Formats: sequence, C-alpha cells, structure tokens
Amino acid sequence: MSTPSDSALSPATPPPLRPGALVHGPGSHAVDALLERFAFALKRRGFRVGGVIQRNFGGGEHCAEQMELVDVATERRFGISQNLGRGSQSCRVDPTGVADASQALRRAVEERADLIVVNKFAGLEAHGGGLAHEMLTAIAEGIPLLTSVGSRFLNEWNAFTGGYGDLLSPDDEAVWRWWGPHRLYEDLVLGVEDAEVTRVVVGPKWILLETAEGRMGLTARPAAATGEPPPPEHWAGSSLALLAAQAARSWDPLEAAVGMAAVNAHYNRPDLEGEATNGLDRFAGGDGRVVVVGGFPQIEQRLPGALVVDMAPKPGQYPEAASEWLLPGADGAVVTASTLANRTLPRLLTAARGVPVALVGPGTPMTERLFDYGIHTLSGFVASDSGDVCRVILAGGSSRQFHVHGRFVTRHRPAGHGRG
Repeated sequence: MSTPSDSALSPATPPPLRPGALVHGPGSHAVDALLERFAFALKRRGFRVGGVIQRNFGGGEHCAEQMELVDVATERRFGISQNLGRGSQSCRVDPTGVADASQALRRAVEERADLIVVNKFAGLEAHGGGLAHEMLTAIAEGIPLLTSVGSRFLNEWNAFTGGYGDLLSPDDEAVWRWWGPHRLYEDLVLGVEDAEVTRVVVGPKWILLETAEGRMGLTARPAAATGEPPPPEHWAGSSLALLAAQAARSWDPLEAAVGMAAVNAHYNRPDLEGEATNGLDRFAGGDGRVVVVGGFPQIEQRLPGALVVDMAPKPGQYPEAASEWLLPGADGAVVTASTLANRTLPRLLTAARGVPVALVGPGTPMTERLFDYGIHTLSGFVASDSGDVCRVILAGGSSRQFHVHGRFVTRHRPAGHGRG
C-alpha cells in the first residue's frame, strides 16, 4: 500500500478555477435560470454550494416585477426590489436587501464551499457596492466563484478581476466545461451509498471488490501499482464509501484503483439496465477520424482505420503523448476506463472537448453523472459470479476471459442533455 513518501503527499484536489462569468445581453432571466439549474444540480449531487441566485416573479401594484435573492444553501429568501412608486416603469435593486443577502456569501466563504454562486455582477458591484466585497473575498480565498455579467459591464468586470477570469457563453455545456472534468472524481464519490466490503481481490491485471450485499466492482490494476498487495480479507469489514473516497483523493496507485472498484460496486449494480452492446462498436462503420485511447483487443478489426493510442504502443499505434495531438477535432473517441484509475481521463476529456466520447471497459462507472463531463457513451460490465471472476483475476487472466461471467451494459447520453 502507501510508502512513507506517499504519506507526505497532500490529498489530490482539483486544480483551481478562475472566476467564471456568464456573459449576456439585455435581460437576464435565462441566465438566472441557468445559474439556479447548475447550482442546485451540484447541491443535489452532494457538493457544498453557497451564495445566492435571483428569482423574479409576478408584478406588484407599483412595480412590473418583484425580485428576490435566494440563499442556495438554506433557500432563505431576501427581497431586493425597491418600490419607486406608481410612476416607475420598473423596479430597481434595493441595496439594503442585497446587503442582507450578503450573509449567505460570507457564510459560504467561512465554510469553504465547493462553489459560490452570485446572481450577477451589475451596477452596484461595478461601483464597489452590492456583493463586490464578498466576491473578492471568495476569489482571494481560492473558492470557485460563478456569476453573470451583462455585456455593458464587461470592462468593469475585467477591471474587478484584474483580467483573471473566464468569460462563458450562457449555456449548460459551457458551465460544465468551466467546472471541469477533474471534479468528476468527487462527483462519483459523493453518490456512493455506504455498505460493508467483504473482500478486495487484486490480481496482476484486474481488481475486484465485493460487498456484503453481493455487489461487485471491477477496475484495471494500474501498471504503477507494483509490489505484493494485501490478501483479500485485508479489506473485510471496510466501509465502501471510505474506500471509494480514495478514488478522488489518494495518489497511491493501488489505493486509487481500489477506490474506483468501490465506486463501480455502487453504480454497476446487478439490476442495471441498458443496451447489451459493446461500446467499441459505438463508431463502427462510420466515416471520419476516430481516436482510440487504450490497447483494446482486436481493435484494428473492430474499428479499421482508427488512430490507436497506447501506453505501450505496438507497430502502427501512437504513444500515449500523442493523445492530446490527435483528439482535438476528431469525429469520435473511444477511451479505456483504466484512464479513470490512473487519473489521465480529465486531461483526455479536456483535449477531446466537443468530440463524442465513449468510455469503455469493465471499470466504467455506469452513472449519468458522467454525462455532464463530456462523455456521451458509457459501456461497462456487470459481473454475475464473483467466484469465477476472482479465479480469472488471480490467474492473471484478461477481461475477455471473465466476460462470460457477466454482461456488457451500454448507455448513451440522452439527446438534448446539457442544453437546459
């Protein structure tokens, strides 16, 4: 397991994010809805999200529309409409209400939220008022900050951030790209329900984790996970959730791989439904340039003409470093699920931005959470007989040898996913 030098390493954490600002023209209703959708999606998944989103509603006797800020963490509401009387054509923002709502941002900074959302950077903030102070504090503390800015305040926003910010188009996919694929590990872990682990079998090529309820998770053993592993009973009685957390935080190759097996034991449940197809066929028979990352068996026959990238390339295949050269602009990409365990998947998804990606292999977590990170097809494996699979794994067998002891499951991202 861990070596003395490993214990000195800080836990793996996603790279810092520049403050993100959704740029919009006149009117902000669609952007308000997008910020709310994104904030509460992360909150439902288990991320700690703070800050405020804006909701507009109705129309009072003296005002066309009422406005309020909603604390994302507590859902407490703060009215921010200033009544200007019968002659006014619209409501203006009440600075007092905004000041009251600022407590939501201060608390989120104190609690070091995973994300702070601020409804907008507008006139008050452009002149140093409103929520400007709290926003600067969050940025200084290195907490991811997401807001919106009208095009007429772009110069003020750039001056406010010193040019250290990302301008985003106002759509769901742009926001998820900003959030970034490095955060998919924590997303996966947050969805894992706890269970008792009965054993973890580590073979020369594969790892299997089994729970007391009979759920099984597989992952490839990373080449860097050398040395003699503990016996299967070493993990008996362990917490599935705690082992899964290693997938997000440990730099030890074996610990991270066992963590991914724990993640898969949760998501790849026996009753999982989906197409009984192999994800390697996702781009079969199509035109265009297809890039395959991973040494899949017989890939040349299944996908003739594909550009194959492997860590140990055979003649006619590309070295691992070529992936970032080949993926941009490809018409499709097939990526081995072992990239999850060795932590190269976020880099590959960044290079494949805008490219339909199929994540394929027994180590694929079959959860829709991954669709938001740029993956379009998930093709995994559900084991049905742990005894037979374990015998294959301990004998150093390949995945093809234990495929008969389970079934393939493939799922595709629904049409229109991520478009609001």
